[in-house]
Amino acid sequence: MKLKISTFLLALTVVAATAGCSNNSTQTPASTTTPTTTNESTATDSSTTTGESTAVTDNDNSTSEDATATDEATESTDKATTDATTDSAKSDISVDKVASAIKAQKIDLISAPDEQNSWVLNDVKATRFVTDKDLNKQETVSIYSFKSADDAKKGLEDLKTQTSKTPYDLLNKSTYIKGNAVVVYWFEPSLNQGSKEKGMLDAKLQKAVDSL
Repeated sequence: MKLKISTFLLALTVVAATAGCSNNSTQTPASTTTPTTTNESTATDSSTTTGESTAVTDNDNSTSEDATATDEATESTDKATTDATTDSAKSDISVDKVASAIKAQKIDLISAPDEQNSWVLNDVKATRFVTDKDLNKQETVSIYSFKSADDAKKGLEDLKTQTSKTPYDLLNKSTYIKGNAVVVYWFEPSLNQGSKEKGMLDAKLQKAVDSL
């Protein structure tokens, strides 16, 4: 009888031990599931953060490009304004200003009346001067002040056209232009060792016009 009871107790012990092992095996996967869920959440947050970072970087580049475009536009505007100011200054040269610049080069200018053959260029009459009271030594300097630099260029073209169609193309002359002003120097070769290439006042007149 004692043997049977001992055998029964041994059997119960084996069953209990087996049940305990089975329960421990069942709970192990639950422990593994928890870190898996945490990793997925972390991965999702990391992806979102990366996306936002990229968007900010793109906005920064866009802002930089816009700033560069604005700077270029500003520089272009400043340059256009400077050019316009320069053109305006060159288009406001009066006869008196030209005459003063010529006199500053030690050239005497004596006001002379219009003559029948005075040249009217692009509808603008000349203001005439002679360089000496002595008829044998005087030469003529004609000064024109046009409304604009373009009109001055047309005036020179008009002079070229007129002189090519008349005997006056045999006269010796030098022409100078600065902005809206034109100077025509009718020189006498006999006063400059017979030279028909330039007059004795050409160098000084060039300096006078350059100073305007």
